[in-house]
Amino acid sequence: MAGRRFLLLHITSSTGHRRASLAIEQTIKTLDPAASILSVDATEYTSPFVRWIVSRSYFSLIRHQPDIWEYLYDNPDVHKQVQQFQSLLHRYHAVKLQRVLATFRPDAIACTQAYPCGMVADFKKRHGAQVPLIGVLTDYAPHLYWFHETVDAYVVPSEQVKQRFLIRGVEASRVKVLGIPIALRFLESVDKAAIAREFQLELEQPILLIMGGGGGFGHLRDIIANLDTLPQPCQFVVIAGTNRSLLSWLQRQRFRHRVVPLGYTEAIPQLMDIATLLISKPGGMTTSEAMAKQLPLVIVNPIPGQEAYNARYLLSQGAALQAGSAETVRQTVRDLLENPDRLEVLRRRLGELAHPMAAVDVTRLLFTLADQSLRAGQPSLYAQDAA
Repeated sequence: MAGRRFLLLHITSSTGHRRASLAIEQTIKTLDPAASILSVDATEYTSPFVRWIVSRSYFSLIRHQPDIWEYLYDNPDVHKQVQQFQSLLHRYHAVKLQRVLATFRPDAIACTQAYPCGMVADFKKRHGAQVPLIGVLTDYAPHLYWFHETVDAYVVPSEQVKQRFLIRGVEASRVKVLGIPIALRFLESVDKAAIAREFQLELEQPILLIMGGGGGFGHLRDIIANLDTLPQPCQFVVIAGTNRSLLSWLQRQRFRHRVVPLGYTEAIPQLMDIATLLISKPGGMTTSEAMAKQLPLVIVNPIPGQEAYNARYLLSQGAALQAGSAETVRQTVRDLLENPDRLEVLRRRLGELAHPMAAVDVTRLLFTLADQSLRAGQPSLYAQDAA
């Protein structure tokens, strides 16, 4: 019997959407080594213009004009105006998508971003394709571009997000509260002493892990400069990601406290294990990883839109603190370091909200839908002309 076949769709290589997709891919390989997996950046199946919009305009807006991004994000008027254009794009992409489906013939599809999810959902609606489709949210609020009749199941991170789907008329049976898929390596235990030695850190002193997402976004220089005036002995591990300018600045500066500057690194799970506190933007993946590690979080620089929603959720659940400026970060961190009981409350609350096995649960849902589809033997219409 041939193994199951799964198509995973995300967009761009340096986002949480891609990391969630990769977590699902690795879990499929672990639980079903015989499975075939095709992981695709959906922008590769779009026009060069759309690829440029995704890769350039999105990051440019976040960095330089976040107020415009906030206006565009989840705006019903904007959504209504772009629906016709979106429908035209889906028609344009249908031929390429049909070719992928006809060639690979997946038994189930998972999308970790709304754009490819909508593209497949629209294809299913127009052409009657029966292939199961799962939409996997990687933030704590659904925007309007997620809602489609032909999505078989939505994976959401919380009961609050599920309620948003129910309000929009989505049947409860189609919405699964499984969490945001994170890599299985975040569940592995580590030798903390060995990790501390590797990065020349002392476990006896607080370790502050400072992150700005994969691109090193935010006012990290100001934040670090202010934190460096903390009176308590402490150490900083700063993840610059792909921000070479920030990394170079960190390497040139002289600090009062021990500072370990890192660019892109695969050691985030290990660093979270030894950290006392995380200071970061509230990206959906980062917050889910912190929850799995029960690592207290101080929120800084949330991107308007999805990260602002993430921040509101965490704050409403008593699972994080937020600092509104580089100056207030210092006082917030100082208060936490001086009150270990508050840190413990945050750790406990994060543990209560965590879904560390999300990748396993999503994978099992994919298996279930794929097996049901195979048993039903329903025609997938993969080979039909999508024109």
